[in-house]
Amino acid sequence: MNVNEIYENKKKSFLFHDSNEFQILRKKLIEKFDLSPKNLRNNESLKHLDPNVLKFNYEYEIKRNDIKYNDNKEDYININVIDGKINNVDSNDLNKKDFLINNIDNDNNNICNKFLSFQNFVLDDYILNLNSIFLNSGYELNINENITTIIHINNLISKDNITLFQKNMISCEKNSNVLILEESNSDKLSNNNIVNFIDIEENSNVTHLVFQNNSENSKLQFTSFANCKSNSTYKQVTINLAKSSVRNHHYANIVGKDASADLDGIFFASSNQIIDNKTQINHNFPSCKSSQRYKGILTDNSKASYLSKTYVDKEAQLTEAYQLSKGILLSDSSTFHSKPELKIYADDVKCSHGSTIGPIDKDLLFYLRSRGLNKKKSMALLLKSFFHNIISDLKNKKFVEKFNYHSGIWLKENNL
Repeated sequence: MNVNEIYENKKKSFLFHDSNEFQILRKKLIEKFDLSPKNLRNNESLKHLDPNVLKFNYEYEIKRNDIKYNDNKEDYININVIDGKINNVDSNDLNKKDFLINNIDNDNNNICNKFLSFQNFVLDDYILNLNSIFLNSGYELNINENITTIIHINNLISKDNITLFQKNMISCEKNSNVLILEESNSDKLSNNNIVNFIDIEENSNVTHLVFQNNSENSKLQFTSFANCKSNSTYKQVTINLAKSSVRNHHYANIVGKDASADLDGIFFASSNQIIDNKTQINHNFPSCKSSQRYKGILTDNSKASYLSKTYVDKEAQLTEAYQLSKGILLSDSSTFHSKPELKIYADDVKCSHGSTIGPIDKDLLFYLRSRGLNKKKSMALLLKSFFHNIISDLKNKKFVEKFNYHSGIWLKENNL
């Protein structure tokens, strides 16, 4: 992949190609794009990544920005995103006034400036830099003040060989209570690089449940940045049951007092999959709480990593922060790299982290078999109980049922 060659040949198809500021940014990122062996080994955004993610032929068809609105009788808003742009929205008469929604176009200077300001946080992340260089799609979604709503987002790809570089801007206004259910279920030969920016205003409560179930040839890099203001809460749970290599990098910035952020994840890896996970929560104000918990099951020749970071500014006294990483290795050739990290500059805090990686507990397996269960049922019970403390916190019954159903399929496909 020659980044500069793709840029010169396709630059008229990129979002904000007429913006001088974006052109300067793109050229700057291209100049520093370095895939030398040394950088592949040492750069945090590259060293745990499936190298095949960097091998693609750029292909994208410019879509119209028209959105079709359909009536439904459900109590939630359904949004179908096809090739990085919203195709249709299903909503009822009551919730049509709850939100504003648009596909991003070249004339949206406000969004362009927001994207440029976020770039300062990701200068050393090559996957996010590719997203900015080749940005070709995205949408903005604004939830109004004092609104309680459920939003279901389906990320779909229309045909093979599509390459998506998508940025979305989601804003939840004051006193809103929002449940976002986001799914990726592509079965197309494709590469999808999605970045969500989520602004959570004061006294708002946002739960973001992510379900990933892509086929083997549909690679996914999924990134989110959540800004949590005073008295707000943000809880994200990412379920990765995809057969492809997936990168999940998620960040939360606490930018107001008495806010909280939780970033949880569950992943399953088999065959030759490479799963790259990272979470980071930045505490910039006092009296705030956070939690980061990721758990995974690996078999065959799969590889996974989980880097978790907690940053506590000197002003962020009375911080409570927790990190946990757990992995079960079901084969001798599977590997899981875990690296928790704390950077604490305040002196009145409660911060902890833990990490355990290993095979299934043979004593527990023996105990269940001694109670009359066969080996396969005993194994399935132990593996499902492994995720219980994350799943049990979820209040959305349909999401839990989806997890139970598809995790059961994964266990059967892998003879467990």
